[in-house]
Amino acid sequence: MTELPHDAPALTDNHVAGFQLEDRAVRGRVTRLGTTLDAVLSAHDYPAPVARLLGEAVMIAILVGDSLKFDGRLIVQANGDGPVRFVVAEWLSGEGVRGFAQIEPGANIPDDADVPAMLGQGAFAMTIDPGGEMERYQGVVALEGRNLAACAEAYFAQSEQTPTQLKLAVGEVMTADDAHQWRGGGAIMQQLAGDDARGDPKEDWDYARALFNTLTDIELVDPDVTTETLLFRLFHEDGVRLFAGRSIARHCPCTPAHLLSVLASFDDDPAADSGTATITCEYCNRSFAFEQAEIDRVRSVAPEAGREENQDG
Repeated sequence: MTELPHDAPALTDNHVAGFQLEDRAVRGRVTRLGTTLDAVLSAHDYPAPVARLLGEAVMIAILVGDSLKFDGRLIVQANGDGPVRFVVAEWLSGEGVRGFAQIEPGANIPDDADVPAMLGQGAFAMTIDPGGEMERYQGVVALEGRNLAACAEAYFAQSEQTPTQLKLAVGEVMTADDAHQWRGGGAIMQQLAGDDARGDPKEDWDYARALFNTLTDIELVDPDVTTETLLFRLFHEDGVRLFAGRSIARHCPCTPAHLLSVLASFDDDPAADSGTATITCEYCNRSFAFEQAEIDRVRSVAPEAGREENQDG
C-alpha cells in the first residue's frame, strides 16, 4: 500500500477538494459538511426526508460549482408536482452556499420518502451564471431516480455527455452537548478523455467506478473519517492525489442594505399602509423590518440602483 499524496494539511469539516487518480483518466471532488450544512437545514423546520433532499442539492451545488473555471453562481434546482414543490441550492464562488425547499402546506411526508414521493414528476436543472455581461447557461432534464444523486447523473449523461458518478449522504449526529446536528458528505467522479499515457478511458472508468461504489453513507457522514482516509480506502492501490481544499460557509446576502435596495426598487410604497415593511428571506428565514422613510432615502440616493440589484438576484 502507498501513502496518499496531497498538497494540503489534513482537511476538516466544511470543505471541498479535488482529487486525481494517478495514471488513470479519472478525477473528482469530495465535500464534507458539518456546521455549514446544519445552518442551511436548520433554518426551517423541514421534515427529515426534505432536509436530506435539500442537503443533497447543497452538496451537488458545491461539488459542481467548485469545478467552474470562473467566478460566478451555480444554481441547482429540482421541481415537480409532488408535496415538495421545489428544492434549490446556490453556490457563489468565493462566498459559499445556501438553499431552501418549498413544501405544500399540510403535506404529510413519510420518513422514507424518496424523490418520486416528494417531488413527483418534474425537472432537474443546473444554471450557470458567470455574472457581468456573460450569458447564463441552463441545462434541464426530467427527474429520474430515487435521489438527487441519480438525477444529477442523468443530467450529466444527457446534457454534458460526461460519464459521472455521485455519492451523497446526509444524516444527523449527536454533538458533545447532546444536541442534534446535520452532517453531509458527498463525492463526484468523472471520466477524462484518454491519451497515450493513460490508455482506454473506459477501462479506467469501469475500474474506478467499481471501487467508488463501495463508498458507504456512514463513511461519508462520519466526522471521524477524514477525506484523506476516504480516498486512501478507495484508491490506495493505484495512488490518488488530493489537491488543496476550499472552505465552505453558509452564505446568504440578506443584509439590511441589500433588502432595502430590493424594497426601493418597487414602484409602489411597500410600507404605505402600516408605515413599516417586513421582508423575510426564504433561504435563511430571517425577517427584517424597515420604515418607509428608510426606503425613501435609499430610493432618492440611487433610484435605479435598487432595480438593477434586484434583477441580479
